[in-house]
Amino acid sequence: PIQLTREQCGRSKKIPLEAVQDRARPLKVQCPCGAAFRVGIVVRKFYRKKTQLPGTYVKRGVMTNNVMERGRMVVEDLSRTGVGLRTLCKHTLGPNDILTLTFTLDDQQRTTIQRTARIQRVDAFFIGAEWTDQDAYTSENRMLGFYLMPR
Repeated sequence: PIQLTREQCGRSKKIPLEAVQDRARPLKVQCPCGAAFRVGIVVRKFYRKKTQLPGTYVKRGVMTNNVMERGRMVVEDLSRTGVGLRTLCKHTLGPNDILTLTFTLDDQQRTTIQRTARIQRVDAFFIGAEWTDQDAYTSENRMLGFYLMPR
């Protein structure tokens, strides 16, 4: 079950996971104190690790492979299937753009990761993207897998 706690009163309620999975709209919850509120719940298939990893992004032209845009970024979260990043400057990036991301993990080896990702969501400076090669057996995917293991 998922435990929801209302900040205003500190009381909580447990809800079965089945009640919140695959919901497109926020769930209406009745607090034990009597207040009703809506809550949006995202259930992820893979662990998402919060990070603060500086790096760069490059967008290339699909047909020409010329550099269309480049900039600095901070990787804010990582998972086996994707990445959340924040650009450090204005950009013209949009959904379905393909980026080459380069950043260094804060692991003991200071592993450099360079991967391509397809943008799924843009919210001002925050970008959510999906790895284009998430199922391939590559050294970057293997190193990222070790990095994502809970400690």
